[in-house]
Amino acid sequence: MNNMKSSDQQGVGRMNKKFISLREVGRQLNIPPSTIVYYKDKFEKYIPSEGGEGRRPRYPIEVLEIFRRIRTMFNDNWSTEQIERELALKFSVLMSDQQSDQSFDQVTSSKEIVELAGVLSRMSDVLDNQSLFQSEIRSLRDEVAALREGRGEWERAQQVELESLRTELVSLRRRFSGRGDAGGIDFPPADFLASPLVIASGGEFLGVQGKGKKAFSLEDFVHLIERKESDHVGVETSWRQQDAHWVLVVRTEDAETGREQAVVLVAKKTITPSKNTVTEIIRLNIDGNDAPDALLLTLFRQLRMVFNG
Repeated sequence: MNNMKSSDQQGVGRMNKKFISLREVGRQLNIPPSTIVYYKDKFEKYIPSEGGEGRRPRYPIEVLEIFRRIRTMFNDNWSTEQIERELALKFSVLMSDQQSDQSFDQVTSSKEIVELAGVLSRMSDVLDNQSLFQSEIRSLRDEVAALREGRGEWERAQQVELESLRTELVSLRRRFSGRGDAGGIDFPPADFLASPLVIASGGEFLGVQGKGKKAFSLEDFVHLIERKESDHVGVETSWRQQDAHWVLVVRTEDAETGREQAVVLVAKKTITPSKNTVTEIIRLNIDGNDAPDALLLTLFRQLRMVFNG
Protein backbone atom coordinates (compact mmCIF):
# COMPACT_ATOMS: atom_id res chain seq x y z
CA MET A 1 0.00 0.00 0.00
CA ASN A 2 2.78 2.40 0.88
CA ASN A 3 4.43 1.69 -2.46
CA MET A 4 1.16 2.38 -4.32
CA LYS A 5 0.70 5.64 -2.40
CA SER A 6 4.24 6.71 -3.20
CA SER A 7 3.69 5.86 -6.86
CA ASP A 8 0.44 7.86 -6.92
CA GLN A 9 2.17 10.84 -5.36
CA GLN A 10 4.89 10.68 -7.98
CA GLY A 11 2.29 10.53 -10.74
CA VAL A 12 0.44 13.55 -9.33
CA GLY A 13 3.72 15.40 -8.99
CA ARG A 14 4.58 14.70 -12.61
CA MET A 15 1.16 15.86 -13.82
CA ASN A 16 1.66 19.19 -12.01
CA LYS A 17 5.17 19.62 -13.27
CA LYS A 18 5.72 22.38 -15.88
CA PHE A 19 7.97 21.93 -18.89
CA ILE A 20 9.56 24.34 -21.33
CA SER A 21 11.28 24.14 -24.76
CA LEU A 22 14.82 25.27 -25.46
CA ARG A 23 13.47 27.97 -27.78
CA GLU A 24 11.31 29.34 -24.96
CA VAL A 25 14.34 29.25 -22.65
CA GLY A 26 16.25 31.41 -25.13
CA ARG A 27 13.32 33.77 -25.55
CA GLN A 28 12.81 34.31 -21.81
CA LEU A 29 16.52 34.76 -21.10
CA ASN A 30 17.15 36.77 -24.29
CA ILE A 31 19.83 34.32 -25.40
CA PRO A 32 20.19 33.23 -29.06
CA PRO A 33 18.81 29.71 -29.70
CA SER A 34 22.17 28.52 -31.07
CA THR A 35 23.86 29.58 -27.81
CA ILE A 36 21.21 27.74 -25.73
CA VAL A 37 21.87 24.57 -27.75
CA TYR A 38 25.61 25.01 -27.22
CA TYR A 39 25.15 25.31 -23.45
CA LYS A 40 22.87 22.28 -23.46
CA ASP A 41 25.34 20.14 -25.41
CA LYS A 42 28.34 21.20 -23.33
CA PHE A 43 26.72 20.74 -19.90
CA GLU A 44 24.15 18.09 -20.79
CA LYS A 45 24.64 15.99 -17.64
CA TYR A 46 23.68 19.00 -15.47
CA ILE A 47 20.54 19.92 -17.41
CA PRO A 48 17.52 17.74 -16.57
CA SER A 49 15.21 16.63 -19.37
CA GLU A 50 12.58 14.05 -20.12
CA GLY A 51 11.86 12.23 -23.35
CA GLY A 52 13.55 9.79 -25.65
CA GLU A 53 12.38 6.76 -27.58
CA GLY A 54 11.02 8.94 -30.36
CA ARG A 55 9.65 11.63 -28.04
CA ARG A 56 11.00 15.16 -28.22
CA PRO A 57 12.98 16.07 -25.06
CA ARG A 58 11.18 18.26 -22.55
CA TYR A 59 12.84 20.45 -19.94
CA PRO A 60 11.41 21.33 -16.53
CA ILE A 61 10.84 25.01 -15.87
CA GLU A 62 13.70 24.92 -13.35
CA VAL A 63 16.26 24.79 -16.20
CA LEU A 64 15.74 28.54 -16.66
CA GLU A 65 17.85 29.13 -13.56
CA ILE A 66 20.50 26.66 -14.76
CA PHE A 67 20.86 28.34 -18.17
CA ARG A 68 20.83 31.78 -16.55
CA ARG A 69 23.64 30.73 -14.24
CA ILE A 70 25.65 29.20 -17.12
CA ARG A 71 25.27 32.45 -19.10
CA THR A 72 26.50 34.51 -16.16
CA MET A 73 29.53 32.28 -15.58
CA PHE A 74 30.45 32.37 -19.28
CA ASN A 75 30.22 36.14 -19.30
CA ASP A 76 32.50 36.21 -16.23
CA ASN A 77 35.07 34.09 -18.15
CA TRP A 78 34.79 31.01 -15.92
CA SER A 79 36.51 27.88 -17.19
CA THR A 80 34.50 24.79 -18.17
CA GLU A 81 35.75 22.92 -15.10
CA GLN A 82 34.71 25.78 -12.77
CA ILE A 83 31.26 25.92 -14.36
CA GLU A 84 30.79 22.16 -13.98
CA ARG A 85 31.74 22.26 -10.30
CA GLU A 86 29.31 25.14 -9.69
CA LEU A 87 26.48 23.30 -11.46
CA ALA A 88 27.22 20.09 -9.54
CA LEU A 89 27.04 21.94 -6.22
CA LYS A 90 23.95 24.06 -6.88
CA PHE A 91 21.75 21.79 -8.96
CA SER A 92 22.58 18.27 -7.78
CA VAL A 93 19.18 17.98 -6.03
CA LEU A 94 17.34 18.85 -9.25
CA MET A 95 19.34 16.25 -11.15
CA SER A 96 18.46 13.63 -8.48
CA ASP A 97 14.76 14.41 -8.91
CA GLN A 98 15.10 14.03 -12.66
CA GLN A 99 16.84 10.67 -12.29
CA SER A 100 14.04 9.55 -9.96
CA ASP A 101 11.39 10.60 -12.51
CA GLN A 102 13.20 8.85 -15.32
CA SER A 103 13.41 5.69 -13.19
CA PHE A 104 9.67 5.89 -12.50
CA ASP A 105 8.83 6.22 -16.22
CA GLN A 106 11.43 3.59 -17.19
CA VAL A 107 12.59 5.94 -19.92
CA THR A 108 16.13 5.74 -21.25
CA SER A 109 16.99 8.84 -23.26
CA SER A 110 19.67 8.22 -25.88
CA LYS A 111 22.45 10.62 -26.86
CA GLU A 112 21.41 10.36 -30.53
CA ILE A 113 17.94 11.79 -29.79
CA VAL A 114 19.43 14.64 -27.77
CA GLU A 115 21.81 15.42 -30.62
CA LEU A 116 18.90 15.30 -33.06
CA ALA A 117 17.04 17.85 -30.95
CA GLY A 118 20.08 20.09 -31.11
CA VAL A 119 20.28 19.69 -34.89
CA LEU A 120 16.59 20.51 -35.25
CA SER A 121 17.01 23.57 -33.08
CA ARG A 122 19.99 24.74 -35.13
CA MET A 123 18.01 24.11 -38.33
CA SER A 124 15.26 26.30 -36.95
CA ASP A 125 17.83 29.05 -36.30
CA VAL A 126 19.13 28.71 -39.86
CA LEU A 127 15.60 29.03 -41.23
CA ASP A 128 15.01 32.13 -39.13
CA ASN A 129 18.25 33.66 -40.39
CA GLN A 130 17.36 32.68 -43.96
CA SER A 131 14.00 34.41 -43.63
CA LEU A 132 15.73 37.56 -42.38
CA PHE A 133 18.27 37.35 -45.22
CA GLN A 134 15.51 36.98 -47.82
CA SER A 135 13.74 39.99 -46.33
CA GLU A 136 16.93 42.04 -46.66
CA ILE A 137 17.32 40.88 -50.29
CA ARG A 138 13.75 41.97 -51.08
CA SER A 139 14.46 45.36 -49.50
CA LEU A 140 17.62 45.77 -51.58
CA ARG A 141 15.77 44.75 -54.75
CA ASP A 142 13.09 47.35 -54.06
CA GLU A 143 15.79 49.98 -53.53
CA VAL A 144 17.53 49.04 -56.80
CA ALA A 145 14.19 49.15 -58.66
CA ALA A 146 13.51 52.61 -57.24
CA LEU A 147 16.97 53.81 -58.32
CA ARG A 148 16.45 52.40 -61.81
CA GLU A 149 13.07 54.07 -62.05
CA GLY A 150 14.62 57.37 -60.94
CA ARG A 151 17.37 56.99 -63.51
CA GLY A 152 14.82 56.22 -66.22
CA GLU A 153 12.86 59.34 -65.35
CA TRP A 154 16.05 61.41 -65.44
CA GLU A 155 17.00 59.98 -68.86
CA ARG A 156 13.53 60.68 -70.22
CA ALA A 157 13.72 64.25 -68.94
CA GLN A 158 17.12 64.67 -70.57
CA GLN A 159 15.75 63.29 -73.85
CA VAL A 160 12.84 65.72 -73.75
CA GLU A 161 15.22 68.62 -73.10
CA LEU A 162 17.49 67.47 -75.95
CA GLU A 163 14.58 67.26 -78.36
CA SER A 164 13.48 70.72 -77.26
CA LEU A 165 16.95 72.10 -78.00
CA ARG A 166 16.97 70.39 -81.38
CA THR A 167 13.58 71.86 -82.20
CA GLU A 168 14.79 75.30 -81.19
CA LEU A 169 17.92 74.87 -83.32
CA VAL A 170 15.85 73.86 -86.35
CA SER A 171 13.63 76.88 -85.78
CA LEU A 172 16.66 79.18 -85.69
CA ARG A 173 18.07 77.60 -88.81
CA ARG A 174 14.79 78.07 -90.63
CA ARG A 175 14.56 81.67 -89.44
CA PHE A 176 17.98 82.54 -90.82
CA SER A 177 17.91 80.34 -93.94
CA GLY A 178 18.23 82.26 -97.21
CA ARG A 179 19.41 85.47 -95.47
CA GLY A 180 23.07 85.22 -96.40
CA ASP A 181 22.97 88.47 -98.42
CA ALA A 182 21.54 90.32 -95.46
CA GLY A 183 24.37 89.30 -93.20
CA GLY A 184 22.49 86.32 -91.75
CA ILE A 185 23.51 82.68 -91.59
CA ASP A 186 24.01 80.84 -94.89
CA PHE A 187 21.92 77.74 -94.25
CA PRO A 188 19.81 75.42 -96.46
CA PRO A 189 16.00 75.62 -96.25
CA ALA A 190 14.10 73.20 -94.02
CA ASP A 191 12.51 71.20 -96.88
CA PHE A 192 15.95 70.61 -98.38
CA LEU A 193 17.18 69.20 -95.06
CA ALA A 194 14.06 67.10 -94.49
CA SER A 195 13.86 65.53 -97.97
CA PRO A 196 15.05 61.90 -98.39
CA LEU A 197 18.82 61.72 -98.85
CA VAL A 198 19.80 59.65 -101.90
CA ILE A 199 22.67 58.80 -104.24
CA ALA A 200 22.38 58.03 -107.95
CA SER A 201 23.67 54.60 -108.98
CA GLY A 202 23.08 52.86 -112.28
CA GLY A 203 20.32 55.23 -113.27
CA GLU A 204 18.46 54.66 -109.98
CA PHE A 205 18.15 56.67 -106.80
CA LEU A 206 19.12 54.78 -103.66
CA GLY A 207 18.07 55.98 -100.23
CA VAL A 208 17.64 54.67 -96.70
CA GLN A 209 14.25 53.93 -95.21
CA GLY A 210 13.94 53.36 -91.50
CA LYS A 211 11.29 52.04 -89.15
CA GLY A 212 7.82 53.43 -89.74
CA LYS A 213 8.81 54.09 -93.39
CA LYS A 214 10.61 57.27 -92.40
CA ALA A 215 13.22 58.21 -94.99
CA PHE A 216 16.75 59.07 -93.89
CA SER A 217 17.32 62.78 -94.57
CA LEU A 218 20.24 65.18 -94.75
CA GLU A 219 19.16 66.49 -91.35
CA ASP A 220 19.48 62.96 -89.91
CA PHE A 221 22.94 62.72 -91.46
CA VAL A 222 24.01 65.95 -89.74
CA HIS A 223 22.64 64.68 -86.41
CA LEU A 224 24.76 61.51 -86.74
CA ILE A 225 27.84 63.64 -87.32
CA GLU A 226 27.10 65.92 -84.37
CA ARG A 227 26.75 62.91 -82.08
CA LYS A 228 30.45 62.18 -82.55
CA GLU A 229 31.26 65.28 -80.52
CA SER A 230 32.56 64.43 -77.03
CA ASP A 231 35.05 65.61 -74.43
CA HIS A 232 38.00 64.63 -76.62
CA VAL A 233 36.48 64.88 -80.12
CA GLY A 234 35.54 68.29 -81.49
CA VAL A 235 33.09 68.61 -84.39
CA GLU A 236 32.55 71.78 -86.43
CA THR A 237 30.00 72.07 -89.25
CA SER A 238 29.42 74.89 -91.71
CA TRP A 239 27.28 75.49 -94.81
CA ARG A 240 27.67 77.50 -97.93
CA GLN A 241 25.62 77.79 -101.09
CA GLN A 242 27.32 77.22 -104.42
CA ASP A 243 25.08 77.87 -107.45
CA ALA A 244 22.16 75.44 -107.05
CA HIS A 245 24.12 73.23 -104.68
CA TRP A 246 24.60 73.24 -100.94
CA VAL A 247 28.01 72.42 -99.52
CA LEU A 248 28.38 70.96 -96.04
CA VAL A 249 31.86 71.12 -94.52
CA VAL A 250 32.56 68.96 -91.46
CA ARG A 251 35.82 69.26 -89.54
CA THR A 252 36.69 66.90 -86.68
CA GLU A 253 39.67 66.89 -84.32
CA ASP A 254 40.61 64.15 -81.85
CA ALA A 255 42.36 65.76 -78.87
CA GLU A 256 43.85 62.44 -77.74
CA THR A 257 45.42 61.40 -81.04
CA GLY A 258 45.69 64.85 -82.62
CA ARG A 259 44.07 63.48 -85.79
CA GLU A 260 42.07 65.94 -87.90
CA GLN A 261 39.62 65.14 -90.68
CA ALA A 262 37.79 67.27 -93.22
CA VAL A 263 34.67 66.00 -94.99
CA VAL A 264 32.98 67.98 -97.78
CA LEU A 265 29.50 66.91 -98.90
CA VAL A 266 27.86 68.54 -101.94
CA ALA A 267 24.12 68.01 -102.41
CA LYS A 268 21.37 69.36 -104.61
CA LYS A 269 17.60 69.24 -104.90
CA THR A 270 16.42 66.60 -107.41
CA ILE A 271 13.03 65.51 -108.82
CA THR A 272 12.91 61.75 -109.43
CA PRO A 273 11.07 60.20 -112.42
CA SER A 274 8.26 59.33 -110.00
CA LYS A 275 7.94 63.06 -109.15
CA ASN A 276 9.43 62.76 -105.65
CA THR A 277 11.57 65.57 -104.30
CA VAL A 278 14.84 64.30 -102.84
CA THR A 279 18.22 65.63 -101.75
CA GLU A 280 20.91 64.02 -103.87
CA ILE A 281 24.55 63.69 -102.85
CA ILE A 282 26.60 64.52 -105.94
CA ARG A 283 30.02 64.61 -104.31
CA LEU A 284 31.70 63.41 -101.14
CA ASN A 285 35.27 64.45 -100.46
CA ILE A 286 37.31 63.17 -97.52
CA ASP A 287 40.59 64.92 -96.69
CA GLY A 288 40.86 66.22 -100.26
CA ASN A 289 40.01 62.90 -101.97
CA ASP A 290 36.72 62.36 -103.77
CA ALA A 291 34.96 59.21 -102.60
CA PRO A 292 34.19 56.72 -105.39
CA ASP A 293 30.68 55.42 -106.01
CA ALA A 294 31.57 52.11 -104.30
CA LEU A 295 32.39 53.98 -101.09
CA LEU A 296 29.10 55.88 -101.26
CA LEU A 297 27.23 52.56 -101.59
CA THR A 298 29.11 51.21 -98.56
CA LEU A 299 28.29 54.37 -96.62
CA PHE A 300 24.58 54.01 -97.35
CA ARG A 301 24.61 50.36 -96.28
CA GLN A 302 26.11 51.42 -92.94
CA LEU A 303 23.56 54.20 -92.63
CA ARG A 304 20.77 51.66 -93.20
CA MET A 305 22.13 49.53 -90.30
CA VAL A 306 22.43 52.54 -87.99
CA PHE A 307 19.08 54.04 -88.92
CA ASN A 308 17.26 50.76 -88.35
CA GLY A 309 19.27 49.74 -85.24
